[in-house]
Amino acid sequence: MPSVHDLRSRLVTPENVGLTVAVAFSVVGAYAIQLRVSEGVAAFFGLIVLGVSTPTTLTSHSLLGTRFPSAIVRVSVACTATFVVYVGLLTVVSGRGGSLLGAAVAFTLTALVVEAAARTLD
Repeated sequence: MPSVHDLRSRLVTPENVGLTVAVAFSVVGAYAIQLRVSEGVAAFFGLIVLGVSTPTTLTSHSLLGTRFPSAIVRVSVACTATFVVYVGLLTVVSGRGGSLLGAAVAFTLTALVVEAAARTLD
């Protein structure tokens, strides 16, 4: 039977810490989008792009690093940049309304920008 120490070393990794930080950013970001745009679909797409797409891209390109502080800083910077890009595109594409189509286009373009930035840094 594995010990608690073994379990802790398997669970507390830079990747898992980065994912936890990204989820925290996504909840705050989605709430801010919900307050500003007041469309649930725009906030939902913001939640997904910040909490899923960004950390997955960082992990797939090995950009998290091997230390906890660097993983936290990199995910924080990436999520902040992603939030700015998503909200900017959401505003440009759909205006203040935050329609389904506008949110979907902003989400897709933001995911492509994040992937392009990761490939540039890779």
